[in-house]
Amino acid sequence: MLRLCVLSVLLFTMACSNDPSPGPALRYYEVGFTDFTDERKPDGTDDWRDTSFIVATSNAQLIRKITEQLALPVAQRQIVNGALVAGSGNYNRNGSYNFKWHFKEDDWHLTDMSAEALDGRPYSDVDLHNAYWLDTVKRFSPWHSYIKKEVTP
Repeated sequence: MLRLCVLSVLLFTMACSNDPSPGPALRYYEVGFTDFTDERKPDGTDDWRDTSFIVATSNAQLIRKITEQLALPVAQRQIVNGALVAGSGNYNRNGSYNFKWHFKEDDWHLTDMSAEALDGRPYSDVDLHNAYWLDTVKRFSPWHSYIKKEVTP
């Protein structure tokens, strides 16, 4: 009988711990680039889709760091480095263009430097060579990126 009571309490506790209420809300940020003029397509023209993309996080520590970064001059802000996931996540876009990828929410951070293999452009590199970036590189950390501003989805 004691086992049955303990099992009942355990099952009740587990059922109650699966609270369907949502976790912390995601916050969205536009990532810009400090020297877009150096980022040219092979034909020598710039592509407007390479000028920004959107990231999301609910990580309180990262949000605090982003808030600190936004108070700094652009030249002093850190670059983004994140794990790539297929699909836009319903938010990663530049204007009306939806990217084929997004950073995995809460699996990205700000850093001072990254490997050259992770550098690139959001459209001309990651979007146009999506399978390579998602399956082989798996992360994206454009060297001239910075958190530009918070945005609403």
